[in-house]
Amino acid sequence: MQFLNLLRGHDLVGFIDGTAACLPKNIASGSLNPTYVVWQKKDACLLGWILASLSEKLVSITYGLETSKQIWTALQTRFSSQSRSRISHLKRQLQTLTQGNNSCSEYHENAKSLADQLTAAGKPIDDQDLISFLLGGLQSSYTPFIRLF
Repeated sequence: MQFLNLLRGHDLVGFIDGTAACLPKNIASGSLNPTYVVWQKKDACLLGWILASLSEKLVSITYGLETSKQIWTALQTRFSSQSRSRISHLKRQLQTLTQGNNSCSEYHENAKSLADQLTAAGKPIDDQDLISFLLGGLQSSYTPFIRLF
């Protein structure tokens, strides 16, 4: 999300989503296309940003890839299954969260943190579902309050 905001701020999202496709290298007269040169420079800059943000372990999956879109796609492929697994894990944590010995404030913060992580992963939790999970995990001493709902 942070990286996408950077790309939006510099009007470069099209380079990774494919809407700013590479232009022909040469124009009809056979000379170098000046818009191709600009495209190449922007893509090279973006490519550098992406590579600079990767850990050493991830750089190996970018070997042989030449454009920012190719690298972005490889990274999406690499992390999409982990993201689905993480989303499922976060949902399970939220559904099974209990107050235990925590104060109401701590319990609410734990639930909010999980809900915020789901939102950041692109899977926001519905407010009614969040309320249901919160009420379901409260200590039994709150049962009279829960019955009001």
